[in-house]
Amino acid sequence: MDWTTFWIFIHILVMAFWLGGDMGAYYAAKLFVRTEYSPETRAVLARVMQGVDIFPRLSMVLVLPTGMTLAARTGISLVDGGWLTLLWILSLTWLFLVWNVHRPTAPEWGKKLQGLDTLINWVLLVVVMVAAIGSLVSNHPFTETWLAVKVFFYGITFVILIAVNMMLKPFGPAFARLLSEGSSPEVEAIIKGSIDKSKPMIWAIWAIVVINTAIGLFKPVF
Repeated sequence: MDWTTFWIFIHILVMAFWLGGDMGAYYAAKLFVRTEYSPETRAVLARVMQGVDIFPRLSMVLVLPTGMTLAARTGISLVDGGWLTLLWILSLTWLFLVWNVHRPTAPEWGKKLQGLDTLINWVLLVVVMVAAIGSLVSNHPFTETWLAVKVFFYGITFVILIAVNMMLKPFGPAFARLLSEGSSPEVEAIIKGSIDKSKPMIWAIWAIVVINTAIGLFKPVF
């Protein structure tokens, strides 16, 4: 088996799940804000939205170790050997955390770790950006400029994710009020406002996923 081709396939598959899952969650969110639906129907849509949203979250985790494995195999990354093994261990740990924090049937102990997941996003934002900018300046740890640019765009997705999570903070309490009190102009304004504010950020993530897929395939010279 050609293992390089195998990792190309896995990496692209992860990107496809990221984009497709994000679009599915976005469509469910558009249906959720329609006030003609009953609270019970909207509760089902919210569960669908959260259930689909877990796939781009898991894909965001897996795109890092699969991409670094592919880069190491093609000799354009110094993240190899023991460092690559460590990256996989940390990524799978992060994957386990994301699964138990964000899925609709997440356990109570998992939901309490959302702050840890946010902290990991901040840490990875710094690490990824330092690696990308360092490589653009000195070709270390990535020896190809196109890979450094791709990693830089990946770092931007952490900025977007953190921003979206902040924008959607009012959504949870407003949704709880919708279920307990029913619809009201105040509740609907909070729900619609939270989702509308996050839309441009979601579109930006779609663009980054498409651009990064193209960069990985065509390897442009910058």
